[in-house]
Amino acid sequence: MGGAIVPADAELEPTSRGVLQAASNGPILWKPILPQAPLFSTFIGGPTAMQYFAWYQAGEGFTLMKELFATKNLNVTPIAAWAFLPEVFLYTSFPITKLDDVKGKKMRLLGDEAVIFGKLGVSAVSTPSAEIYQAMQRGVIDGFQHSNLVTDESMGFHEVAKYAYMGPTRQATDMYIHYVNNAAWAKLPDDLKLILVEASWAEGINMHSSQLVKALTVAKKWQDAGVTVEPVPAFFEEAVVKSALEFYAEMKAKDAFYAKVYDALLNYGKAVDQSFPRL
Repeated sequence: MGGAIVPADAELEPTSRGVLQAASNGPILWKPILPQAPLFSTFIGGPTAMQYFAWYQAGEGFTLMKELFATKNLNVTPIAAWAFLPEVFLYTSFPITKLDDVKGKKMRLLGDEAVIFGKLGVSAVSTPSAEIYQAMQRGVIDGFQHSNLVTDESMGFHEVAKYAYMGPTRQATDMYIHYVNNAAWAKLPDDLKLILVEASWAEGINMHSSQLVKALTVAKKWQDAGVTVEPVPAFFEEAVVKSALEFYAEMKAKDAFYAKVYDALLNYGKAVDQSFPRL
């Protein structure tokens, strides 16, 4: 359970130090120590869930991730990845009818999106998942990005959000990585390593499938709770994409490794789309 041993959403460094033997969370949460990490979770206009999944399981995803860990001498190894459903574009307590509506609003945003939305006048607030409900309830934040309607309904967010703006452009997936402490992993027998790796990959597929089926009916539960569930306004989506492209260009210009990973993922996604446009 997040927060039981170390602070929730901050498990990477404790796993490297051996406080934890293994953990699972999204690279988007690693940005405070690894600025390039959010790309390994998702990025605006980036690969879909299945494209990311294949990139990790059979492509160069984990090779580049290990290279990233080496830049900070982190003693962890990735062993499997989970691909979540596309996230809700944004939850808010207010309607978005024009771009100025988001200016000055406090939003729970993670990773690069804190900067991307910041360019539109949004104030990013660092809020752990477990604190979102109360933060919305008390008006500490005016909106948030988190996950999809299935996951977020189980966390009760339909009770505190007024609007759920839908659309996969912002986050077509959210990759979670299962990683282990190198010393603990080295002590594990090879047969148990294989079992853990294969079980982790399988559980990721099982989770994605079950969430997808649940998603077909869960929107009505949100609507019945009084939440307006509707497509994100085109003008807002376009503004976020424009801000994102500017941000990625800035990051590539000043960080060679960021440029390497971004270009690798973008080229990979384009290559997949050329052969399998709807994958």
